Amino acid sequence: MTAPPLSPRTVRRRPIDDIATAVDGLGALCAGPATPAVRYHEFAGPCEQVVRPLCWLGAGDRSTYDRNTASVPPLRLYRLSGETLIFGKGLLVRDDTLIELDRYKFHELGRLDYPFNASYLQSEETTARIAPPARVRVVDEPCILLSQGGEAVWGHWLLDLWPRLVMALGAPVRPRIVLDADVAPWVEAMLRVAGIGPDRILWQQKGEETLLARDLYIPSFLRWRAAVSPWANLAWGLFPADPATFPARLYLSRARTGGGSSLVNHMEIEALAVRRGYTVVHPETLPFGQQVALFAGATHVIGEAGSALHDTVFSPAGTRVGVMLSPVGFIRILQAGIGHARAQPTGFAFGEPAGDARRITMPANVAAQLFDALDGQPEDTAG
Repeated sequence: MTAPPLSPRTVRRRPIDDIATAVDGLGALCAGPATPAVRYHEFAGPCEQVVRPLCWLGAGDRSTYDRNTASVPPLRLYRLSGETLIFGKGLLVRDDTLIELDRYKFHELGRLDYPFNASYLQSEETTARIAPPARVRVVDEPCILLSQGGEAVWGHWLLDLWPRLVMALGAPVRPRIVLDADVAPWVEAMLRVAGIGPDRILWQQKGEETLLARDLYIPSFLRWRAAVSPWANLAWGLFPADPATFPARLYLSRARTGGGSSLVNHMEIEALAVRRGYTVVHPETLPFGQQVALFAGATHVIGEAGSALHDTVFSPAGTRVGVMLSPVGFIRILQAGIGHARAQPTGFAFGEPAGDARRITMPANVAAQLFDALDGQPEDTAG
């Protein structure tokens, strides 16, 4: 079944929690036929926390760290019954309303400032002019909106999409899963772990079509900025592995990635790592299963901030993690939230800017202090 083509129009903006009603249980949320309503079940409420780094070396801004690790979001599963248009990266329209997904719970889904979404709407304070793809595909069966900004990035899959999916799969329904058609090759391997085959995926051609969903489920995010809910461990714990054949001390190099190393002097730092008993690894060159096994046996992991370092979600509690990063621009401290959720002491060393917000020179003495901290947590470097 298809719907008539869409035309550009002006709609009002409205936050989802202005129209959503809470229900006590997950069964109550999913029971009964789809009716024109927006409801949600809350698995866990929001909370505040204090996350202390194992060490803090160099000129990084601690106030940014403290602010971005403090607030764990509420965990909710929403059900949007009735007709909902889906286009862009999580843009939702019901009747004459653009539903705003509160960024405290959905900070990569439905963002009005996301570049991909900007091609479909002109947003003002209370209204938006929308021009979604005119071709409409009707989805009559229940579906989960998993597609979001960053879905082609390994780190976003580990920290955002995978935990959201596992949370949603706890519902007593068997929905299709909406994903962008150009997702990365590792997706299929992860979905197999959850027993999800190709028949369960609803591939959306984001630039060419709009979906009209009659029964839509939306799992909220399990993190806000660098604060990660411990519930994410339910998803990360689904990957058992035998770590016996891999080294325990890992140095993660980005030298073979498409963007290259963020360390101008990466060869110097890698040589230092080898002298300190670490094995230099390039996780992106390994199949998914080997990546899981590699990190499952790690006791110490040091590397540049980025998606590869997020593989410590597969490492056990007590694994000590060191992050090297730039002190300028947005401080990439997401590893702090992973470490807190996984009970992995995590320290940070900031290099000297070398041309842009990502590239740095890492002084050898600062790198040495980071290695020392992972071995013993000196008093003068602990935050």
